[in-house]
Amino acid sequence: MSIIPKLTGGRRLIHDAITEGRWISRGGPGNYVEIFSDFVQDVGETAVLPFVVSEAGSTNATGDFIDSPDGVLRLLHTTDNETQAMLLSLGGTNAISPTQSVIFESRVAVNLNTDSTFDTSSVYEVVVGLASAGSAASVSAGAFDGFADTVAFRLGGGATAANHIYVEGDDGTTDTAPTDTGIDFVSGTYVTLKIDMTNLSSVKFFIDGTRVLASTTFDFSAMAATDYLEPYILFARTNTGGTERAHSLDIDYVHVSSLRTGTTGGLGQGGN
Repeated sequence: MSIIPKLTGGRRLIHDAITEGRWISRGGPGNYVEIFSDFVQDVGETAVLPFVVSEAGSTNATGDFIDSPDGVLRLLHTTDNETQAMLLSLGGTNAISPTQSVIFESRVAVNLNTDSTFDTSSVYEVVVGLASAGSAASVSAGAFDGFADTVAFRLGGGATAANHIYVEGDDGTTDTAPTDTGIDFVSGTYVTLKIDMTNLSSVKFFIDGTRVLASTTFDFSAMAATDYLEPYILFARTNTGGTERAHSLDIDYVHVSSLRTGTTGGLGQGGN
């Protein structure tokens, strides 16, 4: 008789080759709510629910599927001298309770056109993570920081001419400013960004499977069960003072899992 069920507490043993590279155990599929899209859709189609693409500022920016066998949603700006914002979210759906062992993961690539960095005068806001349900697309610099609850990666932009990847968050009590991970994104190259919220008093961030800022404690424990979150992936140009380029953000997939209300247990990445 196998001793595996005893060792895993009756939970399933699965292998996560994408970000963990090891065997892990978790409850049955009925214990979890999973929100996922690989964006395998034809060019010109509208994103399939529950995901919604919205915009702010100019209507010249686009959110379209590109011709890719794996499925890719591209948020694209134009060279027009105007503010432009594209947002991928659930359109305000109260889908995710932060106290339910939430794990967020997305694979994205910033594509810089002509320039090697964002123009600092354009004040780009590129955010990949979770925000208070109902948070809208915005062309206002710093709008993301004004939302009640957030936890996310920020890719370059702002007033800094560098391609740094930052992490940040806010639980309504403590606002954690963007913190440099020491890792830069490379234009046209995908990065896999993961947020492990199974322990809200010590939220963990991973880039391409490696934990970043492991010596820093990110405590968002003031988030309550009803402080609902939703995926929030923003690609925004918030100022018109620069030489505008047709930069874009490619989203390969988005996956969020959380414990179903009334169930117990959890699946965390641990301290590695």
